[in-house]
Amino acid sequence: MKFIVFSLFFFSFLFANSSVLNEEEKAWIENNSVKIGITNLYPLSYLNKDYQRDGFANDILDLIIKKFQIKTKTVDINHGNIEYAFENGEIDLVPIINNSKISNNFGLYSSEILKIRNILFVKKEQNKINSYDDLNYKRVAIVDETGTISDIKKKYPKIKIVETQRIEESVQKLLGGSVDALIASPITVQKYLEDNLVIDLKAMPLISFEPSIFYFFSNKNKPILQSILEKGLDSISIKEQKELFDKWFLKDVADLPLILTEEEMNYLQRKASINMCVDPDWMPYEKIEDHKHIGIVADYMKEFQEKIGIPIKLVETQNWSESLEYVRNRNCDILSLVMDTKSRREYMNFTKPYITAPLVLVTKRNVTFINDLNTLENQKIGIQKDFAYNEIIRRNYPNLEVVDVEHLRVGLKKVERGELFGQVTTHLNVAYAFQEEFYGSLQISGKFDNKWYLSVGVRNDAPILLNIFEKVVNSISDENKQKIINNWVSVKYEKSIDYKLFWTILSILVFILLLILYTYILQSRYIKKLTKAKEEIEMLNSTLEKKVHLRTRELELSNRKLKIKTLELEHLNNTLDTRIKEEINNRKKQEQLLIQQSKLAEMGEMISMIAHQWRQPLSALSTVIQNIHLRYSLDKLDKEYLDKQRILSNALTEKMSKTIEDFRNFFKPNKEKHAFSIKDAISQTIFLIVDSFKSNSIKIEVQILDDIKLYGFQSELSQVLLNILTNSKDAFLEKNIENPHIIIKAKRIQTHIKILISDNAGGIGESIINKIFEPYFTTKDSYNGTGLGLYMSKIIIEQNMQGELKVKNIPQGVEFSMYIPINYKE
Repeated sequence: MKFIVFSLFFFSFLFANSSVLNEEEKAWIENNSVKIGITNLYPLSYLNKDYQRDGFANDILDLIIKKFQIKTKTVDINHGNIEYAFENGEIDLVPIINNSKISNNFGLYSSEILKIRNILFVKKEQNKINSYDDLNYKRVAIVDETGTISDIKKKYPKIKIVETQRIEESVQKLLGGSVDALIASPITVQKYLEDNLVIDLKAMPLISFEPSIFYFFSNKNKPILQSILEKGLDSISIKEQKELFDKWFLKDVADLPLILTEEEMNYLQRKASINMCVDPDWMPYEKIEDHKHIGIVADYMKEFQEKIGIPIKLVETQNWSESLEYVRNRNCDILSLVMDTKSRREYMNFTKPYITAPLVLVTKRNVTFINDLNTLENQKIGIQKDFAYNEIIRRNYPNLEVVDVEHLRVGLKKVERGELFGQVTTHLNVAYAFQEEFYGSLQISGKFDNKWYLSVGVRNDAPILLNIFEKVVNSISDENKQKIINNWVSVKYEKSIDYKLFWTILSILVFILLLILYTYILQSRYIKKLTKAKEEIEMLNSTLEKKVHLRTRELELSNRKLKIKTLELEHLNNTLDTRIKEEINNRKKQEQLLIQQSKLAEMGEMISMIAHQWRQPLSALSTVIQNIHLRYSLDKLDKEYLDKQRILSNALTEKMSKTIEDFRNFFKPNKEKHAFSIKDAISQTIFLIVDSFKSNSIKIEVQILDDIKLYGFQSELSQVLLNILTNSKDAFLEKNIENPHIIIKAKRIQTHIKILISDNAGGIGESIINKIFEPYFTTKDSYNGTGLGLYMSKIIIEQNMQGELKVKNIPQGVEFSMYIPINYKE
């Protein structure tokens, strides 16, 4: 009967995934494809060289996609445009995001998939950064995508944060010396360092920051997708999770170097040696034998001594109580292994625990396993005198009769003789004792909820020494801790019989036997088929020679063709370098021609606009000259009149000269980025073309809610605005539009600015609207357009400014939209 129950459980586990989803969710998967947006956050999520989704988060997502047979489409997006992509329905899901980076107004967060604690990395030769205070006024790089920058700025306002786009940018800035350190997760940085063979950085694990928590982020308009993702996350097994962690992340950062401050190093030089008291008989943790310190703690102390660089000297005592008294009287600087208690804080401080020891109850072998120690009424239980848990056990278990014993071995002997019901100790103590002498007579019959948290005790009048040992304890890796324990204890203690486990194992064995039997039956059938096949092969063998001869002739013919093809490939390979160089030169010539054509087009526009700006002052200047000539003809030209006309002429020529200077400055390229006002950029662009537009009765209306500042090249943005506005003017004139007008709007959307330019020029034909950003595409004749203006505008907005430029038809006209990250720092 138990085997049947086990089998049902086994097969229900195998097919569990098919019943996780409800009918509505299965129908949604059948009828929809999920658009997955990928940003570059290596090694968590990125596109590999084959343009495929890769990274830890994508591997988790792929497990869910595979289990539920979800149809997907990958979309490459810029991290700064995630909100815009969700708002416009371009993506349904981002595999990994930090909840402090994206507002939940745009989507829904899954349950937590990863938590990363960030630490500091510096160059190996850097020895001046050892604490948080050392980071004050230092330049520290951090990738903006992890979402921790705002928290660090609040907690450490004196650190100069340098925001970067990718981890490789942070590493290169640190190696190049433009920053003093970088903040990142060890798993992210060390993966990059390992892949790129970078060996010049070191981790500073004692300088750590708040962890970043990551999630799936899905479209808020598709809540059923989030439900599917949650069920997918729940279905991923612990084994699958472990395989992914082992694949992407380093298992251990290894033993980290001990970084001491100048004050701490000076203290150790003055100290020369450290006096240590121990428990003289508490194996396997420690013991004094032949005047030497041995045991698990002794191995720790050897590593501690090597790291701090001065001797740790053993001060011998007779028992644990004497060791405590020595520390109280300052005969010892440290106590090697001790529990933090209120009474001991009067004369000691304590490091972070470096050994955790569960408490167990040891009894005779005939005692059944005790699930609840509170059920033991008035039983005599031994515990060592002056141990920290002596008082705690007495307080927490008043039903027990606690008896003080001098030593663990004394207590175990009393249990063996029946003088005590049980002895309280740690699992490692009893494991060691069982190896020595008590294995056959005693067993562990119960465990306490409490654990022994053991630290290094440091005399409380030496705070610098406490800091040193705190750092030493933190520098030992988990791998080394386990190695030290394994050197001293191989656990051989008895457990009470767990009948549930027994029946489970028996069921598994029966199941395996049935599998073997079933396999044997299948193999017997397979052997019969093989025997029949062998007979058929023997029959076919007689005609094999003819087939081989025929096949040989075919292979010879194929070889000849292959040799000819090889010669052709060799010839192609010999000329490949020449062809590549020619192609590169052709590309360069085409790029130069493209730039030249763009400049010529801009010059044509500039000359046209200068003509409009000059028309009025030239007309006025002509009038001045005619008036002077008329006065002269009438013999009424006097000095006063002549001076007035000269002043007026100078004012007109200065206005014309200023017009030339304004246009020259407008088209002059900026050498450095600077902060500039959107309102000023739009106003200056309109100023250059206003006369031309007024002469054609074209109105321009500007609606700017906030005067927002951008950080970049103002002239590039002005060039884009000029291209779009002049295109609208040409459309008005070509189509002879009545009451032509243009509306320019600018508003802030969180971290971006959105600029909309719309007109009533009748719009763009649907057959060509998707081609207007292509180079050389134009609807004008060859004298009026090169087809480069909108192409160059697209490059400026999307490559130079990391934004997006789009176009769409609206009623009566067309609307251009620019979505640009602000990137401005006050």
